[in-house]
Amino acid sequence: MKRALAILCLVALVGAGAAFGQAQGVFMGTAIRSLENPYHAVWARGGQAFADSVGGVHVIQTCEGSSEKQLNDIKALVAKAGKDAVFCIDPNESPNIIPIAKALEAAGVYYVSWWNKPENVKAWDYPHWVAHVAFDGISAGEFAANVLFKKMGGKGKVVAIKGMLANSIAIDRYKGLENILAKNPGIKLVASDTAEWDRTKAFEKMKSFLVANPDVGGVWAANDNMALGALEALRAADLAGKVLVTGCDGISEMLDAIAAGEAAATVLNDSFWQGGMGLALALAAKTGKIDLKKTPKEKRQYFARAVEVSQDNVKEVIATYVKGTPKYDWNDLYAFYVRAMP
Repeated sequence: MKRALAILCLVALVGAGAAFGQAQGVFMGTAIRSLENPYHAVWARGGQAFADSVGGVHVIQTCEGSSEKQLNDIKALVAKAGKDAVFCIDPNESPNIIPIAKALEAAGVYYVSWWNKPENVKAWDYPHWVAHVAFDGISAGEFAANVLFKKMGGKGKVVAIKGMLANSIAIDRYKGLENILAKNPGIKLVASDTAEWDRTKAFEKMKSFLVANPDVGGVWAANDNMALGALEALRAADLAGKVLVTGCDGISEMLDAIAAGEAAATVLNDSFWQGGMGLALALAAKTGKIDLKKTPKEKRQYFARAVEVSQDNVKEVIATYVKGTPKYDWNDLYAFYVRAMP
């Protein structure tokens, strides 16, 4: 676990204070699921790095899977800080962004959301919702499935471990899997169920899958945390390396599993950058660095750059993101911009 938390933490940061102005007294809320998830733990460290660079007060809020707790925590920080708050938020479930947005709009607080929102809800309809950003879940699900199926020789049985069922990114990643299944008639999906992003639940789910399907040939998981839970079950059954897993997020344990031949693929979503850039965008709107009235819609909802990782390039990725020192310029607000989101 310690190594998992280390990914992306050795970084070279370009000072942001001059461009944003010093932010002493600004409370910077990072609202995420849980620090037990290595992906979110690194996210929190990115938020801390940005807050330190501008002199803000960083407040980490973990909902532990409770939408009600997330909303109440956000309201509590607003009650304390008022308009001297900005937020970077990963909504626990897609519908949860609506009450969050209403609360922050009423308080005049700027915020950035990631991953989850209903499709018919648009950031540009809210004066203080700076941006909604995600990594393309459908393409991530497709990439993982494609690599896995090729490793299986285009035939055999697979099982799927889904994320939270009301979570838009979980839905998109599973849609990617379904797209590739439709193109591979030799692959049969024999079981699928949710483990709600949780490693322990994925471990138990995989044990059950193996009882019903001892001849399974591959495991598609909607994130790395669940993929690693499934991998533990495979190790216990002496099937690690024989039955490959895939995930998404690019945490260091998963990269190690790919390098060891126990996993086939992941997609590295740079959560350190997410944590810092979410706060940077929100603070930029608060301080007038960007004017939301003049910001085009394609910069209010968009997909960011991810890194597809397989056994072919995993050593390079580890060298860059785990052993290396990526550079982050918080002043370059759209450095990772790929394309507008519908």
